[in-house]
Amino acid sequence: MDILLSVFAAIAAIIGAALSWWRWSVGRELAAMAATHTSGAGGIAQLPAGSPAAVSGTLRVRSPLTAEFSGKPCAYFNAEIEREEVYYERDSQGREERRTRTTTVYSNMKYGQCLIEDQTGKVGIDFDGAKVEAIQTVNEPTAAPTSGSGIVSGVLSALANSNSTYTRKEVILPADIPVYVLGEVRDGGLLGKPARGSHNKIFVISHKSEEERTGDLTKTARWLLAFIILSFAIAAGLLVWAVAKGG
Repeated sequence: MDILLSVFAAIAAIIGAALSWWRWSVGRELAAMAATHTSGAGGIAQLPAGSPAAVSGTLRVRSPLTAEFSGKPCAYFNAEIEREEVYYERDSQGREERRTRTTTVYSNMKYGQCLIEDQTGKVGIDFDGAKVEAIQTVNEPTAAPTSGSGIVSGVLSALANSNSTYTRKEVILPADIPVYVLGEVRDGGLLGKPARGSHNKIFVISHKSEEERTGDLTKTARWLLAFIILSFAIAAGLLVWAVAKGG
């Protein structure tokens, strides 16, 4: 059996397995959305604690925040700085290969006291532990300053001498926009992340509607299935080739 072809076959199979896990997680989320009836915000507090619940309404915040990079008012923001670093590795023949890796060198996430409001009433939400699908406001290169103040400047100054490039990114949820929330009823009538040991596993806060999310996830599942089939087909073909070449 040809060793090199066998290695490539194994890599293709691992990629297929990883894509299969991703598709399973997408399918689980689709199933949770389908199984959870969207309730009016005013009725969430009447549901037993531990019940899965979904609500669509308008996001309200008691005291708006100021997004760190864009300066826009919001109910939630997540600001990050990523570093792309160049490094070199030697291949099996001793030649140096140029590679890059990306790491997050700074992250700051904040959210205010929020609730969802619709025609039936209001329900409070806790962002802690949520998968937040927010609106991108910043995605741009940034330099590592050698002077300045603040946490961001301090972090980048420490890395200024490395052979790296930086990108700052920010996403926000503005106040008073329509949102969709799928989570679990907590003690006190809040909607939040599932409690430890709960059979509910999904907690999503999204600026997309339920219909938009369902459509996007369905498309993702279809594309993943195509790539899964392709990955395993390539793995099988390479393995057959490896056996034939080795023989």
